[in-house]
Amino acid sequence: MKKILILLLCIGMLGSLSYAKKPQGQADKQVTVANTEKSSFMARRKQIKQLIKKYKKAPANEKSAIKAELTQVVSVHVDAQLAYMKERIAAERANLDNWEKKIQEDEKNLEAVKAQRVDDLLSGEAKKKQKAAKKAWKKQMKAVKK
Repeated sequence: MKKILILLLCIGMLGSLSYAKKPQGQADKQVTVANTEKSSFMARRKQIKQLIKKYKKAPANEKSAIKAELTQVVSVHVDAQLAYMKERIAAERANLDNWEKKIQEDEKNLEAVKAQRVDDLLSGEAKKKQKAAKKAWKKQMKAVKK
């Protein structure tokens, strides 16, 4: 994954790729949803750990009830993880589709793209675009860590 991100950053440094920006409201919604999902995940994980401790300390007649409760929580947890992974796959597919579309557009106008890159390098515009791409990437990584 890091290699892909580095490659994308290098591509941004070399050329004038136009990135489709999401509207600010949409990006904020995604961060809020991600934070909510993360807090739900953490709460379920904490509950699972507590139930495991409770199960180990419980007398034999209470263990079956605790195990049933643990089974239910784990079931919800696994379902949520699978749903999250499916969402990520869909998002990555959409991202790949955008990249493929951009490549096809660039290939149609290859000589113009090359000329534009040379002009950008000579004018210093490429360096500005690289800095902007790096800043956006860092912001994205910071949001993911939260």
